[in-house]
Amino acid sequence: MKLIGRDSLANNMIDHPYESNPDYSANINFFHFSKDKKLVVAYWEAPKGWFIWEYDGFYEIDYIIEGEIELVSEDKTIIVKKGDCFLTEDGEKIKFKIKKFTKALILVYPANEIIMRDIKKLISGRKNCSPNRNHHREC
Repeated sequence: MKLIGRDSLANNMIDHPYESNPDYSANINFFHFSKDKKLVVAYWEAPKGWFIWEYDGFYEIDYIIEGEIELVSEDKTIIVKKGDCFLTEDGEKIKFKIKKFTKALILVYPANEIIMRDIKKLISGRKNCSPNRNHHREC
């Protein structure tokens, strides 16, 4: 058993840019990798803005700790808020419209080679992020 406290989650954030919107960036902490490397768990903080994410070979479950996101796919739109959980599936292309500063826990399964390569790339180019007076992180 291991406690992963709030401070540990928030103090080990790295910058997470998004190719679909070069002007947008969130912050993430990949804090757990299963022994078989198939499950990745992350803590994510995102300011208002948008990006598009394509799910290629994996599923993702997100639990919203704080904030609000409008999720837009080809055939539906949903709004998730504090306390909500949502599932994105392999093959989906989702536009994330972050309406309010958001904090979430993210579970990725299976963490395929593409995901692990992208995580390693983010970590190797890591910019540590610190909170500013508005509780948003600056890198």
